[in-house]
Amino acid sequence: MNSVKILSRSQFSILWWSGSLSSFGDWATLFASVALASQIGTAEGNSELTAVVPLIARIIPAFLSSLAGLIADKFNKKNIMIICDLSRMFIVLLLFFADNLIFLFLINFLSEIFSLIRQPSREAIVPEVVNRENLVKANSLFAVGTYATLPVASVLLGVISDVKVPEVILNYGNGWSGSIIFIFDSLTFLISSYILFFLKPDERNAPKKTELFSYGEFKKGLSYFISTPSIRNIAISISLSLFAAGALFILGYTFLTVNLGFTESSFGFMISAFGLGILFSMILLSYFLSSFKRVSILIGIGMLLTGAALLNGFRSDEFLYILISIFVAGAGTGGVYLLTISFLQATTQNELRGRVFGNFYSICRIALFISFLTTGLIANFLNNQFDGSGVEIVLQSSALLIFVSGIISLFSGYKKINSEIEIENSNFNNIKLDFGSTKENQNE
Repeated sequence: MNSVKILSRSQFSILWWSGSLSSFGDWATLFASVALASQIGTAEGNSELTAVVPLIARIIPAFLSSLAGLIADKFNKKNIMIICDLSRMFIVLLLFFADNLIFLFLINFLSEIFSLIRQPSREAIVPEVVNRENLVKANSLFAVGTYATLPVASVLLGVISDVKVPEVILNYGNGWSGSIIFIFDSLTFLISSYILFFLKPDERNAPKKTELFSYGEFKKGLSYFISTPSIRNIAISISLSLFAAGALFILGYTFLTVNLGFTESSFGFMISAFGLGILFSMILLSYFLSSFKRVSILIGIGMLLTGAALLNGFRSDEFLYILISIFVAGAGTGGVYLLTISFLQATTQNELRGRVFGNFYSICRIALFISFLTTGLIANFLNNQFDGSGVEIVLQSSALLIFVSGIISLFSGYKKINSEIEIENSNFNNIKLDFGSTKENQNE
């Protein structure tokens, strides 16, 4: 129960390895689906437009996240994760045969539904396998496992796409050699589900089962989410930041290649810098942070750092300076994510934890969805109004919005809120950064 080592036989390591394999499968499926959509669109001369089809398919199910949270609260979380992984194993295999955009959209849509159902269960079960004082370290290791698999999945897709696949195999599928990766993805979900069979969470920390399913139970979770100021305010701040961050992925490519004249690979380097920044902050916090003292302040600082870094980066035309700024922004983002997840796990009632995470992810995904739909349109409109400066205006405004969200987190009165939800004297608030602390520091 106390161990948070991944190279061990602890319950945490079982959950970590399963989650990392599942994340790898998710990333690989997403990258391969985008590449396949582009391949399909190439024949029609609109590959840029068709490439977003899998992304849209994965965002739309966001509206089901709240229901997924209720499922996590009312059923065995371990079994939910196993069922979801096995379901995705079969669904992903169908992508090997996808040869049109409608089929590709539907399969990604179904796959994402099971991903959404799995996620609240994974988040909610963490306090059942690690102690509260280890939540920060556990979540940082989870995040490392999630994001470290991103570049691995990307590289694997590139390698497999270049491998000459026998025609006899391709004839069974859609004819694209890269589709072989869907078979590998399917196996990762199978292995992940097998690993979970050995998971034995501490039932003492599990929520008490009440009425299985009803509108009243759904409403109860939503009411708790809205009426708890700390959870509500953090969700608002994070969703505002995600709305702004969506502009980075929608307009970043245009900003680098069209506005600044860099090569097409520059966008890939920018995303890599952002991901490395996230990993850096996760690893740093996992080593030095063991609990919290005013979590909202730390979240606010992370947002301020992210907003300031992006604002500086998008005002520059030096590629190296932009990459450094994006790396710093990623570090701030990683810290915000880690602290938010740990805060929700530590302060939410056991029987409502799944619904809180379901509602949280629903709001976050909706914010991203709105951002993806609107930021491009806004940039085009502003281009006509300000002589082609629309992209820079939207990106800088987005960075400023993240900065403002950080100010909201810093000054929204969380000190009073922490007292109200009775965590003032909990381990969660008794934090120290362990750099060889002195007696004086301990007294503080």
